[in-house]
Amino acid sequence: MELKALILVGAPVAHGSSAAPEMLSGVPFACLDVLGATVLERIAQRLRAAGISQLSLITNASTDARAYVEDVLHKTGFDVISETSDRFWQSAEDTFEQFRQHGTDMVLILNLGPYVELDYEDLIQHHITNRCRMTTVTGPDGAGLGTFVVDASRRGDAATLFRSGLQRVRDDCERFVARGHVNLLRSASDFRRLAIDGLLEKNAVRPVGREVKPGVWAGHGALIHRKARLLAPAFIGAYSNVRAAALITRNSVIEHHAEVDCGTVVENSTILPYTYVGAGLDVMHSIVGFHSISHLVRDVAVEIQDRKLVGTAPTRTVFRTLGSAAAYFVVLPKKVYRGLWARVRKIRPAPLPETQEAPPTDLATPELNEPGSDQQVGEFPANFAVVRRYGEH
Repeated sequence: MELKALILVGAPVAHGSSAAPEMLSGVPFACLDVLGATVLERIAQRLRAAGISQLSLITNASTDARAYVEDVLHKTGFDVISETSDRFWQSAEDTFEQFRQHGTDMVLILNLGPYVELDYEDLIQHHITNRCRMTTVTGPDGAGLGTFVVDASRRGDAATLFRSGLQRVRDDCERFVARGHVNLLRSASDFRRLAIDGLLEKNAVRPVGREVKPGVWAGHGALIHRKARLLAPAFIGAYSNVRAAALITRNSVIEHHAEVDCGTVVENSTILPYTYVGAGLDVMHSIVGFHSISHLVRDVAVEIQDRKLVGTAPTRTVFRTLGSAAAYFVVLPKKVYRGLWARVRKIRPAPLPETQEAPPTDLATPELNEPGSDQQVGEFPANFAVVRRYGEH
């Protein structure tokens, strides 16, 4: 039996639906790192472990976020199809038809969307045992989670599902109830909750790195200054940089290639990949990235124009390398010049004025015990005044 998966990322909201798109600054939550790996990568691992032979993905990323999304998708090994909103559902229907023509028995459809820790083997067994043409996955409360299993021969059922934006099914068989961890990922607060639950071991989202001390994880190549403070639980991603006097505390997450500058406090917040946070700042209850700060308590997002406060490093390795090299060659000549100048420069004492080089003649006194001198050893001269100060004033 051949089973393939069709994953939908950034699916346009169906007409008349009140649900908001699951995105942050145009990037789907499924493509954002959570403790070192994206939701998409974690779901892909579970699907491959269940024996699914092919994973195809359809995405609808905005133009501004496309470079970031493509970089993420490149690491997953999916067959990726990028579509506009107008063509998204038609492309899903066409991909399903291609699966059917190539002899696929069943198609697993996932809208990410929600993060669901699902036992896919149990789901397939449920579908086969109940002889369903289409199985819908729901949470314990009965709400749909955007996951379906459809017999490849049921082209009409798939067409109805896609044309309704996953809102309607033709044949509602006995539903499969997901018993694992469920996070709908509809807002920035949901995204933060997923990371916090991972740090507190309330779900299967494990930090990608090693535990450097109890409750604190660091990814490969992470740079943590010896004067920085890390309070558990916290996560420092791969190749990130936490500088001197920075404080990372209270369920905070610093994702890969991020930088927290000197003296900055990060409390109960997430710093997204490739994000620079300036020196001497207080970041609390927020998600920082893509030149913006999303405050979770006030439920507002503010774009930051000053790159000294919040900046973004290039996502491509070659551009980051070129940027580092350029900065090095800007600083290097200054260092060389200062080093050479320090060698040739000599500190010479300034010449004293004439009046300070020779003692005034009117202060000269006859040598003690000279012949003809009335002054005896141990006695003050007659013209020498003595003043003694008592107390502090």
